[in-house]
Amino acid sequence: MNRRATLRVLGAAIGSLAGCTASNVRPPVANQPAPGNPDPIVGAGFPTTVCNAPANPDIGSKAIVTPAAGPNWDGLTVDERYRLRGEGEAKLTDETFVIGVERNGTARAYPVSILWWHQIVNDTLDGDPLIVTYCPLCQTGMVARRIVSGNPTTFRNTGQFWRPPDLYVGASLQEGRAFAASPYVDDAEVIFDGNLVLMDDLTGSYWSQVLARGICGRRAGTRLWTLTPDVMTWGEWRTANTNTDVLLPPPLSRTG
Repeated sequence: MNRRATLRVLGAAIGSLAGCTASNVRPPVANQPAPGNPDPIVGAGFPTTVCNAPANPDIGSKAIVTPAAGPNWDGLTVDERYRLRGEGEAKLTDETFVIGVERNGTARAYPVSILWWHQIVNDTLDGDPLIVTYCPLCQTGMVARRIVSGNPTTFRNTGQFWRPPDLYVGASLQEGRAFAASPYVDDAEVIFDGNLVLMDDLTGSYWSQVLARGICGRRAGTRLWTLTPDVMTWGEWRTANTNTDVLLPPPLSRTG
């Protein structure tokens, strides 16, 4: 994985797992049942009650469910939320950090400035259904096939956070299932105060983003098939992948 940003990953992940606080446990929404059936590792993380907490996607960031892509952002009116620190306007520049994915010659860049707000992008690249995810709370990324029980599905934000056991996080980072990323140079360090919990539409199971693993529900204990992306600037990615396109910000990419 090519990462221009400094990745002080493993030591930071194991040494600074501060854990979730009570404020991380979000209130439920009607008609969103909790999945139950916790994986055994849930009891070693925090909170141990995450599988009993109903999903609350309306309180978290909305996942991108219908992405749009183009050669660049030229001529677009972009919401100010996608403006990075120190920039006068929201735009895509050669210095914008992206998560780059390539499948059989088809390349796409996902700006971290979009992922910071939406955290999950459900996409299809060269016919392969993928999720590109980012947890801004802890600066971890994970890219995987969005296949559950042999079928493509859509992933969404549960509105919950869960801190996995330290050794599992260290192993996931070391084995490349997850990685550190940041919108800013030299900031790509895992800052672990809690981790994004995903939910798939097919089974309603909960998934740990940093572990790429089911932690609650029917798919508890199973892993997603992860990919190894590149984390670099848009200028670097475009130079290395001349045929690339890039994710366009909402409302061109639709959330849900």
